[in-house]
Amino acid sequence: MSKILKASGLFLLAFSVFLPLQAQMVNTLKGINSPYDEHHPVVSPDGDLYFSVGFHPDNKGGSSDFGDIWRSKKDKNGNWAKPERVASLSTAGNDVVVGFPDPISILVYHEGVERSQGIHQYSKFGSDYNYLRPLDISNFKNNSKQFGGRLSEDGMTIIMSINSFGSFGNEDIYVSFKQSENSWTSPLNLGEVINSYGQEQTPYLSSDQRILYFSANRGGKGRGKDIFFAERLDETWTSWSDPKAIKYVNSPGTEMGYVPFSSADSSAVFSSTQNSEGFGDLMTVRFDKIIPSAELTEAAPDDMIKEEQTALSELAQVDEMLTETLEQEEDLATLSPNDSIQAVEEVIVQNTDDEGDAEVTSSTFEKIKVISAADREEIEHSLFLVNVRGERKKMDTQEMLLESLDAEEWTAVFVSSKGFLPKDLTKSQWSALPNNELILQPATVGAKIILDNIQFNRGTSDFADSKSIQVLDQLVVFLQENKEVKVRLEGHTDSAGDPVLNKDLSLKRASKIRGYLTLNGIQFERIRISGWGGTKPIADNSTDEGRNLNRRVELTIEG
Repeated sequence: MSKILKASGLFLLAFSVFLPLQAQMVNTLKGINSPYDEHHPVVSPDGDLYFSVGFHPDNKGGSSDFGDIWRSKKDKNGNWAKPERVASLSTAGNDVVVGFPDPISILVYHEGVERSQGIHQYSKFGSDYNYLRPLDISNFKNNSKQFGGRLSEDGMTIIMSINSFGSFGNEDIYVSFKQSENSWTSPLNLGEVINSYGQEQTPYLSSDQRILYFSANRGGKGRGKDIFFAERLDETWTSWSDPKAIKYVNSPGTEMGYVPFSSADSSAVFSSTQNSEGFGDLMTVRFDKIIPSAELTEAAPDDMIKEEQTALSELAQVDEMLTETLEQEEDLATLSPNDSIQAVEEVIVQNTDDEGDAEVTSSTFEKIKVISAADREEIEHSLFLVNVRGERKKMDTQEMLLESLDAEEWTAVFVSSKGFLPKDLTKSQWSALPNNELILQPATVGAKIILDNIQFNRGTSDFADSKSIQVLDQLVVFLQENKEVKVRLEGHTDSAGDPVLNKDLSLKRASKIRGYLTLNGIQFERIRISGWGGTKPIADNSTDEGRNLNRRVELTIEG
């Protein structure tokens, strides 16, 4: 019996090493929290804490208002002062601070009450703010009452949680990029690794934009939302590591809005409902800084296990295991001098042999001929590389394009020529053109193209993803360059369902495209529309592949 008691005591001693360590890390901001819903904290450049408070009777919309903007400053003793509502930033709808482009500017999301739905910019005047303008975010729409979003440290990226085009379930996480002053790209869905049929909310990007922190309800039955992190694996913004829960923070309640106080601070602020009967309170905790895998690979073993050694310093057995593991890793990593020299020699010989091949490759470079379908003559044209954000970079020569083509950030090649219908090709399509020829169709009356990459959510006229917007943006460029051209947009569906409803849906989809084009400066009179439903199939409706081909929008030149 005494042996059992001793073993139990040893277990309790080991357990007690961890429990106080974590319990002491989380602290409530008592001077700030109220009986109402504090959430979405953002720290200003001068160290003030801005956040939203929901259902407060002093909100502009009263106790049913989802969130007004409130602010707290630190007093001379370093304590947070009683929060004050910032009336100039608040409406009767949901209001959320997104970030600070500079010390005198602030970005605020408004739900659509009093000000239009979207993100708006204000300028500081004394201790108050003056309204400046809405941000021009192409195709921005939020179908949810909820919103979370943050401006990146460099001011060029907004990461946001909305329910919009292409959402998998409720709120998904999207990203938008600054193109020019006050102009931002269409929000891009981060994809199915990050987003699910549940809720993904209150995202935050690390300063290097490699690590994403966000809140999601994927913790299992009986739990609220937890804070997760994931690493961006390439430049596409749709390839991510599997999300993992962060340390120190998560509870059976809901945790949201996790963000560091500053780049120099080791603590984070977030909201939690654990002790507040369903409403959020603001908490502080040690910030769980995740190191990108590329940096982790280069880190010294001592740096990689520093945190674990600190947390487990009381346990001698664990220390011994770590030491033994490091010694084994050092043995495995050791190379003999002869092995190292041999490897270098082989590389040098290989490089010497490749020099002649490099010259041959350069001298045998074959130019892609861009030719007219009418007379097979070469035509002047413009080449652009396009990334997943829809941003284009003009290439002055095909040699320049070839040098940049392998870079991961570029996903497509866009070719345009005045008087011709443009072509949008993937990188593999460009590299595999038959006979090294790209044929462009003259934009003459009767010429027709299928807008392959414009996708709609099933049964609706809502665009399914940001790639559809990119195709529309390219169509805008074509119509701007060819101002005399008039076009007809024809919507088509497959044969499934009610023929009357299909015809109505196909017309609505064509109308939705026309609406986007006119919003971007194309004259309404230049665009006619038709809806044919499933009456003009181009493939077999008895197969999935055929039905997919039949669901399309065609553009025809009419003048």
